Amino acid sequence: MTSAIEQILLDLESTGFSLRPGLIPSADLAALAAFVDDHRTEFRPAKVGTGPGRKLAEGLRGDETYWLDPLAPPEPFTGVFSFLELLRTSVNERFYLGLKQYECHLACYPPGAAYGLHLDRFNSDSSRSLSFVFYLNQSWETAQGGELVLYGPGGVERARISPTPGTFVCFLSADFPHEVRPARRERRSLTGWMHTKLIN
Repeated sequence: MTSAIEQILLDLESTGFSLRPGLIPSADLAALAAFVDDHRTEFRPAKVGTGPGRKLAEGLRGDETYWLDPLAPPEPFTGVFSFLELLRTSVNERFYLGLKQYECHLACYPPGAAYGLHLDRFNSDSSRSLSFVFYLNQSWETAQGGELVLYGPGGVERARISPTPGTFVCFLSADFPHEVRPARRERRSLTGWMHTKLIN
């Protein structure tokens, strides 16, 4: 995975987002999928907002989440988290963003669930600077839906990304309103944000 860092940096510099298909090898993906299976009953309905204002918003967001601790990752995720740390330091060296820490959770979208148009950076907290997603399903067909759609200025569609196995996506949090389209089967991912402040 580390060999992809330079291309990700070039993508961010030119377009503000990067797509790296198949970044997670199939053998590693199987171990991550097994972890999700083992902990699936511990996932909880996702909330929106920040701090004491966090709340359920079923009309906007339908996924269920399981938060991970980047400082103590489960064993199957050590490679993924090592990659994220290298990405954080590499982005800082290239773009001087001052990224200090990241947070992430596993997300499962039941069939038909979606996440409406939103921006990852809050009005009350501008520390989220780089958003990222790893797709964890072991198989996926385009007809099954579940695309991540990124929009630019004026609501112009910039990218429509199918959640194919092992794919990695990252984008500048303040620049891309986005949505997750409904899927015909459960859609799994690891999703997170790199912050310009310490969050733990």
